[in-house]
Amino acid sequence: MRICLDAGHYGKYNRSPVDGRYYESDMVWKLHLLQKRFLEEYNVEVVLTRVTQEKDRGLYERGAASAGCDLFISDHSNAAEQKTVDYPVSYCAINGSADGIGLALAECAERVMGTRQKARIEHRSGSHGDYYGVVRGATAVGTPGLILEHSFHTNPAATAWLLNDSNLEQLAKAEVETIAGFYDLKKSKRSGWVHENGGERFYLGDSGQYVANDWYKDGDKWYWFDGNGHMAADVWYQYKGSWYYLSQDGSMAKGLQAVDGKWYYLDQDGRMATDPVLLVPDKDGALQWPGMAG
Repeated sequence: MRICLDAGHYGKYNRSPVDGRYYESDMVWKLHLLQKRFLEEYNVEVVLTRVTQEKDRGLYERGAASAGCDLFISDHSNAAEQKTVDYPVSYCAINGSADGIGLALAECAERVMGTRQKARIEHRSGSHGDYYGVVRGATAVGTPGLILEHSFHTNPAATAWLLNDSNLEQLAKAEVETIAGFYDLKKSKRSGWVHENGGERFYLGDSGQYVANDWYKDGDKWYWFDGNGHMAADVWYQYKGSWYYLSQDGSMAKGLQAVDGKWYYLDQDGRMATDPVLLVPDKDGALQWPGMAG
C-alpha cells in the first residue's frame, strides 16, 4: 500500500490564540513524521509532500503529489471563534471515496484526545470541484483524499493536549492502527539489511528490531550501528578506548590500511595499533603481522 502524508502548513503558521507556544505547523510536522514511522511498520510506502518544514508548496500540487497512492491525508488542527468547540473532523473528497477512512480517523482522534464533541466528516464544494486545493489535487490524480482536523487549537484543553509530544506519538500510533484495521494491513517483521531513513540498517529476524548503538557480526565481518541504527562507513570510531576504522562498505577494517594518505595497522580485533608493530616476511617473502598470518 502507498499513502501520501501532508503536513498541512509550513514554517511557523497558525499560532494558537489561547497558548502562544502552539503553532499548527509545528504540530502537524511532528505528527506526520510519527505517522510515517508507524505506517512503515506495516510495510506501507509513505510519500511526504514536503522535504522540510520550512519549504512551501502549492495546495493543488501537494494533493497531486499523491499520484499512484491509495490514500492522501493532510494533517491539521482547526480554529473557531468559540473556545468550547473541540470536535475532530475529516473534510473528505466530495466524490465520497474517502468517507469511510475519514470517519474512522476522526473518531479515532475523538477517542484518543477525549474531545467532548463527537467526530464527523464534511464535504465542501467549490467552483472547480472540491473546495480545498489539496483534496482537489488528490482527486485529480485519482487518490481518495481528506483533510484530518485534530480538534481545535482555539480550545485550551485541546491545544494543551496537542502540545505534548507523547500525546502526539499516542495519537499517531492509534491513527495508523485505524488505517491498518480499515485496510486489513498486517505488520511483518523486517529481517537483515534494509535501506531506511537515509542509511543502512540491520534488522534482527527474531525480534524485528534493528541493531542500534552496537556492533553486529554478519558473516565474517563486523559492523557498527549508531544510535539511529544506521551503519557507520568510511570513518574512524572510538570504542572502549580503542580506535576502529569502518571501511567504505561499513565493515571493520583489519591489517594494514591506507586512510587519507597515511598507513595504519589494525589488529585481528580491528583495534588500531599505537605501539610498534613488527612485520615479518613469510617463506614466500610476503609480509605478515602479529595475529594476521593465514
